[in-house]
Amino acid sequence: MIKHVLVATDGSDTAWKAVEMAANIARGPGARVTILHVILNAVRAEEASQLARAEHMVRRVSAITMPGQERALSSRHDLFKSSQGGIGETRSVLGERIVENAAERARTLGVNDVHTRVEPGDYAETILAVANEIGADMIVVGSRGLGRLAGMLLGSVSQKVAQQALCSVTIVR
Repeated sequence: MIKHVLVATDGSDTAWKAVEMAANIARGPGARVTILHVILNAVRAEEASQLARAEHMVRRVSAITMPGQERALSSRHDLFKSSQGGIGETRSVLGERIVENAAERARTLGVNDVHTRVEPGDYAETILAVANEIGADMIVVGSRGLGRLAGMLLGSVSQKVAQQALCSVTIVR
């Protein structure tokens, strides 16, 4: 029986589907869901800006990182270029927003026990480490996200997770 599902999200459409799949899997047995967003160490600004793909996030994040200036920003490029707290703080706030949105969706789909985490590190290694730490029975990941691996082999992160995980892995397309 599945008691704890870990779902990794980067805010992409595929990751959104993974959140929905994890919620549907966990809802039946009343399992806990942990939603994880990994902030890649030393990520380039153009890669990080992809995390804010949805333009509505720009104002929400800028209101936190640059109070009073959120209306002056019209795009995610402006957000990362202008952030007073630096790209690190902006990525952190954006990561929090991504997991909060995902948690809200999981709750809407009927999951009562939802936890969120934002962790720095390598995508696959961090997903695997968190899965082991929390005792996940299942990991749910998208087959392709928004990170720099998007232009490389399809599913590099998901393949590494599937090959090295000590629990079941579901890859969502």
